[in-house]
Amino acid sequence: MKRRWLTATLLILILPGAYVPAAAMQTAKAVPAAVIPATAHPELPQGACDKTQDGFSAFLDAIVTDPALRAAYSAPQVAERDLRDPSKPVVRPSEPFRLTIIDNQWSYDEPGRDPGKLARVDLSFKLAGNQMRLGFVRAKFSPGDDLIKTYGPPEAYVFEHMNKCWRLVQHLR
Repeated sequence: MKRRWLTATLLILILPGAYVPAAAMQTAKAVPAAVIPATAHPELPQGACDKTQDGFSAFLDAIVTDPALRAAYSAPQVAERDLRDPSKPVVRPSEPFRLTIIDNQWSYDEPGRDPGKLARVDLSFKLAGNQMRLGFVRAKFSPGDDLIKTYGPPEAYVFEHMNKCWRLVQHLR
């Protein structure tokens, strides 16, 4: 049975449009696909899980540009907490991840808005123990990329270094 399944699978993958006997197709459909363990995650760039500023920067670049990576390296429920007192949980609907990169510049993502009109953000990083706090606030920059001013309410994401990698655990507003 394994041999028939393997043959059918190879034919399906290698020869699109090839004739596959109905019996082989039924056998291929009856055998469940390999299950990826819950602990398996999509691959990150080398060094992205290092508990350093450089490691975190590589991690952040990867999860911002790849929603599958972001989901894999986020807590099942990202806690919504108060920015001034992160020990206080707050009741509010969760929001989509707000950071994106547009033309090599960090921006405040607003789903449905034209990417060219997204506000840029000023980022701050604070490593304390096993946590990295990534602060961000909308900002205006000069053509030379100097910060002119910040505006709007500040926010932050808290990432915890656990199981040898970073994981998004809190959104602070």
